[in-house]
Amino acid sequence: MNAKLIDLKDWVPFGGGGFGDSFYHKTDDSVVLKLNRDSVPAQRALMEFQRSKAVYEMGIPSAQPFDYVTDGKRYGMTMERIRGKESFGRIIADNPHRLEELACTTAEYAKALHSMPCDTEIFDSSALRVREIIGDSMTLPDDIKARLIHYIDELEPATTCLHGDINPCNIIMADGKIYWIDLGDFGYGDPMLDFNHLSHMSGYAPNPLLKKLFHMDRKMLSRFYDVMGRHYYGPRWDGPELKERMSRIAQIMAGEAVCLWPQAYHVNLPYLQNKKILTSINLFIGDHIRV
Repeated sequence: MNAKLIDLKDWVPFGGGGFGDSFYHKTDDSVVLKLNRDSVPAQRALMEFQRSKAVYEMGIPSAQPFDYVTDGKRYGMTMERIRGKESFGRIIADNPHRLEELACTTAEYAKALHSMPCDTEIFDSSALRVREIIGDSMTLPDDIKARLIHYIDELEPATTCLHGDINPCNIIMADGKIYWIDLGDFGYGDPMLDFNHLSHMSGYAPNPLLKKLFHMDRKMLSRFYDVMGRHYYGPRWDGPELKERMSRIAQIMAGEAVCLWPQAYHVNLPYLQNKKILTSINLFIGDHIRV
């Protein structure tokens, strides 16, 4: 599929994330542009466009994608502009008293998403995607990779829908309606993979990065995660069986973060290796991490 050529002179930047930037159109205020960094392959942008379109056509609340585009160097897509939108992260930052309400709402929307069967002909297995990232890593030592791959292979097989990046800034509100955004990692598999993405972020990410991405510090994000988990899992949240499974998946997600974050967020690896992540997956700066 060929990308439609656009002229960035027609667009005004208004925000950005780990992998790209967002723009409003100067003359058509019903459209926004999401353009990836030039280090992101065109195939990745095409995949995100195709997945976002498929998700929208499934009836999952999300912005309507329009075109797969390029400015000649970078690739991305145009999509429906959702007016008056605010992410849950921004709402909570401005109104901390709403944290519990919005964490519970996120849990409800996650449960609804995880109850939907996923078309495995269109979408990929989230477990296999993470397995490939970890298996191909030049950063993780072989013994750690083997352990994490073993944990991945023990995950319960499932074909339910997964967002791939559930966090308080990937669920938004506008005019009383709620939408999912950033659907490039949408796939299928064990719902714990979806849930524990936020777990490892709240436990291991540096505070400046958390504030940049989610408008929250570690304490607030950890609270969001705990409230969301209790609402999602109920009494099982404090049970030993669930905690053991969560621990293993948190290690998988932490291993994936070590592989991806330096490229996505320009964070030095030693900055990522705080005490919790080191203890969790036995990574030791200087001994195991090759930079």
